[in-house]
Amino acid sequence: MILRGLATLALIALFCLNLVLPSTSLGRRGPENRVREDVTSRLAIGHRLPPLDLVGLDGRHFTREDLLGHRVLLTFERSVDW
Repeated sequence: MILRGLATLALIALFCLNLVLPSTSLGRRGPENRVREDVTSRLAIGHRLPPLDLVGLDGRHFTREDLLGHRVLLTFERSVDW
């Protein structure tokens, strides 16, 4: 019974943090609209790929020219700025 109460309390605390944290200075990540505009203006379907310098899992470096003629799937993941 005590564990269930503690688990419920922890979930409520996490929910409250989820609501409050984005409005604090700790939860803000910067001018997101400006970053999105910058990225979307340079990257678009059908436009030329900007210069890249990618590092493979084995440490090998890849450039845009290395990828020519190959099918490539690029996945962009946003990280949290802590």
